[in-house]
Amino acid sequence: MVRYTNKRSITTLRGTKTTIIKVLTCKNHPDERISIQDATKAPVMPKCHTDMDVIILIGILRWRLKMKRYEIQSFLRARGISLSTGSISNRSLDCLLLFKQLHNSKKNEIKALINRKGGMILHIYGTHRSGGRVVFVLQEGLEDIVINADLIPSEAEKHVSPILSKFKEVYGSPLVIVRDMARGLRLSASNTFSKTPQQICQVHFIRNLEKDLVTENHKRLKSFIVKHKLTSRLKAFRKSEMEYDGDLKNLERCWVHVAVDYLLYPIEKHIKWISRPIPYIVQYYRIKEVFNLVSRLISWNTSNNVVHKSLTELDECLRSVLEDSQIFYYYSILDKTLEWLDELRDNLRISRETNLKDFPSEDIEVEGVLKSIRELLSRISEEGRELEGQYIKIASSINDAFESHWDELFVPNPIVNGKQVMFRRHNNGLESSHRRTRKAIRERTGRSETNREMEQFGDLLAILSNLWNKTYQKEILHDVEYLGNSLSPFINDLPELRKEYHEARKGSEMPIADEKRMDVLEDFVQVLESSKSPGELVCALQSILGAEVPVEAVY
Repeated sequence: MVRYTNKRSITTLRGTKTTIIKVLTCKNHPDERISIQDATKAPVMPKCHTDMDVIILIGILRWRLKMKRYEIQSFLRARGISLSTGSISNRSLDCLLLFKQLHNSKKNEIKALINRKGGMILHIYGTHRSGGRVVFVLQEGLEDIVINADLIPSEAEKHVSPILSKFKEVYGSPLVIVRDMARGLRLSASNTFSKTPQQICQVHFIRNLEKDLVTENHKRLKSFIVKHKLTSRLKAFRKSEMEYDGDLKNLERCWVHVAVDYLLYPIEKHIKWISRPIPYIVQYYRIKEVFNLVSRLISWNTSNNVVHKSLTELDECLRSVLEDSQIFYYYSILDKTLEWLDELRDNLRISRETNLKDFPSEDIEVEGVLKSIRELLSRISEEGRELEGQYIKIASSINDAFESHWDELFVPNPIVNGKQVMFRRHNNGLESSHRRTRKAIRERTGRSETNREMEQFGDLLAILSNLWNKTYQKEILHDVEYLGNSLSPFINDLPELRKEYHEARKGSEMPIADEKRMDVLEDFVQVLESSKSPGELVCALQSILGAEVPVEAVY
């Protein structure tokens, strides 16, 4: 029945319209209400002046097309829709919260899909920056559907276990768990799914080897190259003016400038291997290449009675580095280490050549990989013994790391209905999605705001990504003809959802403006030093701090 009606201005996709709002209630459930309006077919929200179509549009523009708020504002204004950037922020958040509720209501559909496939591969992944909170994601690995995502303080067992336990209550145990090497994840997965095999992410495993075997030797290589003041000497060549006329010396001067740019690029761009910077060994590779070309140019100039001072100086600059025995020693160690690690990555199908892109699971034969890795590890050990010294230690470290994690690195393919289920043995898909989200946020808000924005929206964006998953569209949203109507049942939940959202993301700071903090500190001390009675003292201190504290807490 109609509880009451009122008039309200509603912003629709066709501009702002005055409409009559009818609030309907049920006799048997008087607390449940829905609002309908006659301006459009789109649902409306209580105390909100935009209809659902506009909210969905704003969400797509901001979260899918990565538009900034002022760009969305201009886009909407061109279509006769006038909204403040604050309203755009609020409506885009509403879109995320409503879709999460819709997703949570689809547990039965997701479970049915998992059962039809005979089980699931569960990828668990958490990411954070600079000690911030963790965006923790559970993904179904065969169809890449994000099952759940949450914001937690850390990957400690006490925070991860409750999430895995809730997952188990609804979906049961997965066929295999794919996780990184964090201790908290291992303990939580083992305690929650005691009979489920755990595959560690092979990318994280190789990354840990990179940290252990590459970082220290690269620091030493850097320290010896820096002693030659190579960077400053190379930059000095850039100070000369370039002229592209027909004079040979000017053209060779331009060549030197290009060579210098080529040599400085790894340092200026902080070139990495997987995650660790290796700019100095990359620069050394380039020094060897350029030095050979410089020698050929000097030889040509000599045979043609031409002397070019810049070329001679560049030759001396590079020669001093190449003739340094300490630099060559650490370069040789790093070069061989990276050669071995690159071969391991190639055999694991996580090589740089594929830019860590996913291979189709069915193209990877586990037995073939096991055989090739065994042969490669044997050869690495043999080469280490032949080269002696540090090489023996590095080869041994590589072999020991593989042996200690062998069962976790190569979990057998599970068997379902007599057939092997191939699966990805890394979390690169999730990590790539996370990197793309960070990049989009950085482009939209700037580097300084990226971490804060990821904490604000990272988990919600992970769930929203399902909306563009074709299997999710077909299997989970099969009954959704109009997204606005499917989101409308959760409209009344929004006040509580917003409250929970802000509560989960509030910082550790007390809600006192910075310019008032010194006044609060001074007032607190002055009141404490006064001769007030205990009861009056407590009330005064509570008033100053804006917080309630029990009497027994005051001494």
